[in-house]
Amino acid sequence: MEDTVDFRRINEARKTLGLGESATLEEIKKSYRELVKKYHPDKYSKVKKKRSEKQMKEVNEAYEFIMEYCGSYRYSFTEKEVEDFYTKYMKGFQEDWMWGPGKRGDKKEEKKNDYRGI
Repeated sequence: MEDTVDFRRINEARKTLGLGESATLEEIKKSYRELVKKYHPDKYSKVKKKRSEKQMKEVNEAYEFIMEYCGSYRYSFTEKEVEDFYTKYMKGFQEDWMWGPGKRGDKKEEKKNDYRGI
């Protein structure tokens, strides 16, 4: 991979793999496996085989490029970074409009604002 990240290529690769603007490694791998099953040349007759070979090549190149991009990401395993991540994540989750604490004073108001269908 080049020293500079080419957003255009990353964007094309993610679209080729059918990914949104963010994805986990598991989602990337799952999408790739599904596309391999869909476009594998052994599934097609001679007429459609050339087209599926071209599509497989595009899928493989996109997957390799995305994985190379993801593989160059530097993860931090320091105590501070790990704690900061979980603190920010949990705080965001706890303050979420749907799952957060809501109003605590009035029980009727609490029930009225409960969006879980209870």
